[in-house]
Amino acid sequence: MKKLIKFLLVIAIVICAIYFPLKFVRDKNREIARINNIKDGMYLEVVYEDMSECKTRIKLSNQDSNVEDESCKKTELQVREAPTSNSKSLGTAAKGEIYKVLEVEETDNTFIWFRIVYQKNYKDKYQEGYIAQPRSTQVDYVNVYGIEFDYSAPTISYNEDEYHVDSIDDITNDHLNVWDDQPGYKVTHEVYIEREPTDMPGPQYWVKWTVTDKKGKTASKIQRIVFKYPPSDSKVKDFSTIRK
Repeated sequence: MKKLIKFLLVIAIVICAIYFPLKFVRDKNREIARINNIKDGMYLEVVYEDMSECKTRIKLSNQDSNVEDESCKKTELQVREAPTSNSKSLGTAAKGEIYKVLEVEETDNTFIWFRIVYQKNYKDKYQEGYIAQPRSTQVDYVNVYGIEFDYSAPTISYNEDEYHVDSIDDITNDHLNVWDDQPGYKVTHEVYIEREPTDMPGPQYWVKWTVTDKKGKTASKIQRIVFKYPPSDSKVKDFSTIRK
């Protein structure tokens, strides 16, 4: 009987010595396959600091260890049931975790919301949730890959109040300061005539500059324009309509 028990014990040890390493390798390979599948399409990686990391960074970057960073007030990155900050939390996402992105929701003025497959490993049940990224570029919650979107609307400005040009056909936007967080924006212009300005003899001409990004967000500026050779009425619009 003792020999049988020893034999069975040896068999059990051998089986465990084979099974558990094989299970570990199998689980690891399944997780690698899951990660590789996620990276084949749109996905995000959580880069948000937890409270301890944030405080450590602040202490290293400031002589005064009591200085607190605003981002330290947020201790966890929540995964929400809906793309709103007051919706039900499904759980949290930790720094370094990656998630498949199904859709980008950009209607919120404060956050961009990503609809994700909320699975921390291949064993987790399938569920969908939302992770937020602030539109402000000062704080990053996630890094996003395989997606083109805009955090911000473009901006446009100029340095001189008056833009001098020979003719309407010589207008360029070289003197403008244009910025957008994504390439591919377009700058257009329209010229207006103010026949009876109140501050100087008329007519007075104005140019409305408009920058439009790839998502359709726009910004505009109006600048006084002085022509050496004034344009014909057919090439300009009435100034009274410029605000409409």
